[in-house]
Amino acid sequence: MKKIVEMYKCPNCQGKLEKTDDANVLRCMFCGTEFETEDSEPEEVEVKEEEVKEEALPKQKMETEDGFTKFEWFDYRTKFKKLLTGHDTKDAMRTFAYCTNELGSSEAIIKFIKRELIDECGIYCKEHKEEKLTAFLNSKSIKGQINPDDNVIFYVNNGIFSCGKHGFVVTDKKIVFSGRKPRVIEYSNLRKLAFDMESDFVDVRLNSSYDTSFGTIDGSKKAHGALAALISALAFENEPERDKIIVTNYNDDNDDDD
Repeated sequence: MKKIVEMYKCPNCQGKLEKTDDANVLRCMFCGTEFETEDSEPEEVEVKEEEVKEEALPKQKMETEDGFTKFEWFDYRTKFKKLLTGHDTKDAMRTFAYCTNELGSSEAIIKFIKRELIDECGIYCKEHKEEKLTAFLNSKSIKGQINPDDNVIFYVNNGIFSCGKHGFVVTDKKIVFSGRKPRVIEYSNLRKLAFDMESDFVDVRLNSSYDTSFGTIDGSKKAHGALAALISALAFENEPERDKIIVTNYNDDNDDDD
């Protein structure tokens, strides 16, 4: 029998492929896409030893106890497994780990969000329901907070009962939350991600504050993790020598930035 070299990455999202109960089917552990292996006997493929090691290394990282590997970005004050308390929280945290550990740049994370999450989480951008983005930027709840030279990446709606009137905007320089008094977090001032994973819904609070959180994003919980990873990447791309961002469990955090 000829040797088969397994694929390690999903061609859709670059996530890791895992075996299923069907020996001829592989499933992406992140986007859930399934792929059939060839039924016929494949041609033998020669792979250099160092190439196999390079492909296998990310998989080993994802199987570590903590799940965190981006130590140059984050000061971890909690265990990764402590944040995996439910199905929704697993989706959020595994996506956070994937986007930081495996993708590692704002450009790659933005592509992942557009490809996997944009249609199910009220996320709007240029060329995707752009009229909603434009209307929100001109709304009273955020008008005047976005400068002409700000590159607006996403508008994220989090108004459960008032779609298009509440939410936040992610730019290349800052993140702006709507409200009577809009909250602005410059990336240079982003110092903490407090993950609230023990409530009835997933939340990620920036600098510990409920007023600057992702709590009411509707749809897939993967969006919470992906957006937390995106703003972290932007923070370090803007200021590579900045202080590390603290990652903590909100229930263990006694710092509330009102």
